[in-house]
Amino acid sequence: MLSKEAIRYYATHPAEFVQDIIKANPDPNQAEILNSLVYNQMTSVRSGHGVGKSAVEAWAVIWFIVTHPYPKIPCTAPTQHQLFDILWAEISKWKRNNKVLDTELIWTKEKLYMRGHSEEWFAVARTASTPDALQGFHAEHMLYIIDEASGVDDKIFEPVLGALSTPGARLLMCGNPTQLSGFFYDSHNKNREQYSKFHIDGRNSARVSQEFVQTIINMYGEDSDVFRVRVSGDFPLAEDDIYISLPLVEKSIQTEYIPRKKPDIIHIGCDVARFGTDKTVIGYRTDKKVQFFKKRVGQDTMKTADDIVLLGSLLVDQYKLKKGIDLPIPIKVDDSGVGGGVVDRLRQLKRNNPSRFWWMEIYPVQFGKKIRHKFYDDSTTYMMSVLKRLLSPHDEDGNPKEVEVVLPDDDALVAQISGRKYGITENGKIRVESKKVMKARGVQSPDEADCVLLVCLPVKRPKKKKGAD
Repeated sequence: MLSKEAIRYYATHPAEFVQDIIKANPDPNQAEILNSLVYNQMTSVRSGHGVGKSAVEAWAVIWFIVTHPYPKIPCTAPTQHQLFDILWAEISKWKRNNKVLDTELIWTKEKLYMRGHSEEWFAVARTASTPDALQGFHAEHMLYIIDEASGVDDKIFEPVLGALSTPGARLLMCGNPTQLSGFFYDSHNKNREQYSKFHIDGRNSARVSQEFVQTIINMYGEDSDVFRVRVSGDFPLAEDDIYISLPLVEKSIQTEYIPRKKPDIIHIGCDVARFGTDKTVIGYRTDKKVQFFKKRVGQDTMKTADDIVLLGSLLVDQYKLKKGIDLPIPIKVDDSGVGGGVVDRLRQLKRNNPSRFWWMEIYPVQFGKKIRHKFYDDSTTYMMSVLKRLLSPHDEDGNPKEVEVVLPDDDALVAQISGRKYGITENGKIRVESKKVMKARGVQSPDEADCVLLVCLPVKRPKKKKGAD
């Protein structure tokens, strides 16, 4: 390993440690962040996507564990995917760059430790799904790593603040600025004087392709919240006429989801393309989790119906659903325009082979249809209100509750849900703008969003014998 003199030197020169020992080349922003850990107790980094945050965090862990005696380095993130598949995998990758590091640092699925000191000299991965994730750590040298910090609940930070009373304790938190409140937001606003702050705009990062930047600009505009958060690294604006805010959408994406062996809820939704560049999008929901199955441009209705049958068959096999024991799967299809052909085909398949397709329960849905409701003007607005309730961290009485749906991390979906505006009709009801109005102001057709609205729409099951459509 390193000599005592080298360790003393690198303990105050982390960027050089990364270059010399890990054999990586931090860019100027990354080098500044690393060096901030030497002189500042709390460092907070907000940025767009793809600027190399995970690499910086991984380098910081390796640097600190090598250059500080008997350290403890708790690491956390909102979800297991972010923590283990990204950050923890990044640590494993970089330690392999140096044979000595790879030999002396033992990497496991949840822990990185110095050989021979597994209980005293380590970094550990703890998901931020429970309030005690970062409690119980005590050492002279501490480094807390908070990844995607905007999505971490404030309760997780409470033990960190207590530990930071120790002179040798350090905090590095990084993330996209998705939320307009909370510990991370405050570190760049009302509490900014207490932090060493960094703001990295993806347009100024050599690690972000200009093709990605231009794609986001072309699709959503430089004045959109999607551009602000995912490219420029700025917090979203609080627009009064947006029906579902970006922070609600991003909070859902960053919510931990642990699948069960057999979910209580299995729904399928399909938004059918009508013309031009519109997409046919097929998705499904298992309990809280929403996922996309297929997206296609210009697909005929027969192929779309076949894809829905394929998805349903896969879900039946995966969860071992049985006729007479399990409920059929609600299949909600956009019945407007050419979508009627998909509904007709599915019904035909079930009529011709009811035993095989017992699991299909078909619900045609029309977007924009006028409805009788006290608050909402049409079916699309009602579906948006359902999704908004599922995304909300509070119930109707204002009490805290868990987010009830976990959305996929999809740029198009995020932009479509968080970019849809609303108004009040003459009779005082809420009405979200139509696809036609959205496209007229240069916004993409909300194909992914409409698919999500369908899979989240509750259904009133028919009072018929099982197997009948």
